[in-house]
Amino acid sequence: MRVPLRRAMLVVVIGTLLLFPLVVFAQEESPLIWGPNLGVISQDSIAITWNTSREVAADLHYATAKFYDASGKWEDTLSFDPHNGVADILLDGLLPGTTYRYQLVIYEGDAVYKSGIGHFTTSSPNMRSFSFLVYGDTRTNQDRNKLVADTMARDNPNAALVFNTGDLVESPTIGRFKKFFQAIANLALSHPYLCVIGNHEKASPHFYEFLPLPPGGGKSNEEWWSFDYGNVHFVGIDSNSITGANAIKLMHEQVAWVKNDLAKSKATFKVVFFHHPIYSSTWDGGVNVPLQQEWEQIFCDTGVDVVFNGHMHCYEHFFVHGIHYVVTGGGGAPLQDPVEKAANGTVFRRYGTLHYIRVTVSGKMMRVEAIPVASVYNNEVHLTPGAVVMDSFTISKP
Repeated sequence: MRVPLRRAMLVVVIGTLLLFPLVVFAQEESPLIWGPNLGVISQDSIAITWNTSREVAADLHYATAKFYDASGKWEDTLSFDPHNGVADILLDGLLPGTTYRYQLVIYEGDAVYKSGIGHFTTSSPNMRSFSFLVYGDTRTNQDRNKLVADTMARDNPNAALVFNTGDLVESPTIGRFKKFFQAIANLALSHPYLCVIGNHEKASPHFYEFLPLPPGGGKSNEEWWSFDYGNVHFVGIDSNSITGANAIKLMHEQVAWVKNDLAKSKATFKVVFFHHPIYSSTWDGGVNVPLQQEWEQIFCDTGVDVVFNGHMHCYEHFFVHGIHYVVTGGGGAPLQDPVEKAANGTVFRRYGTLHYIRVTVSGKMMRVEAIPVASVYNNEVHLTPGAVVMDSFTISKP
């Protein structure tokens, strides 16, 4: 469990990886396996994770961007006793609506290893303008995931958040997660990275150990979750197995929690994420009936504006009963062949394209844009020249 840290408090260690003799590697190879990565963020805190292969000490420097940019110095430093494995800390006591810069420094004997300088902006109830990014199905081809993630980071340096709609890895092994985190390194350094669980994660505890998610319920209290950023309420759901006695019981618990959570929210916009889509031309008949029966009426009754899904390795946009349903599965997994017949409610669809979604919030307007990164044919990647929007829509509130 993540706990607030104070200066010089020992970091929480989750899991342990194989130790190597320090004398062999201290001057040759960085002990940092991945990170630092940003996770769940609030008005006064942010989660930060990293993973080391050997027992090393660490300092986490941070300062407001205003102070650092003017002085080139850090305002505060948290120092951590030597440890190895995955560190999951909560940097708290921050100012709302404020941009910070930070850097992780690792010490091993005489060797010093410094991360890049990252940044993030805390939320504020008065914040009305920001952007966030969405993509999904990053499994299998982590080089393609890196291409999409690096493009997102380069073209959207000040996006407040990133959401992954699930199937991060082909299978939930430590080795595959290592490659995943290496692929998103540039993006997660300065973009809080939130996820919902897909079927390829196979309910693995690694998903919850490695990814700092918002509190909610279910496994590790993070299987489903919600939080506010500015005037948007975000909800993450587990859409995996809904058959079997235990799964049905868990789904009922989740449905009740989400229904209550969405009903209580007074946010201007409500956005929901889960892996398996309700609507897709790939489904027989164009709809996943069990998921539709569980969720659609709740979304309609509680004023959900947009639902983002993955699972299908393509881009699809549906508009049904006043709600936009967007399938974004172009993050690196093998792209699927086109489906001839479009499902009811289809607005736009595109196959064979690595892509991501950029959402811009400005007051009572939300603009959603699907951005192609590259086309894939004959298993070859061909970059898309420029950030040409392939689909877009706007949601306006009175």
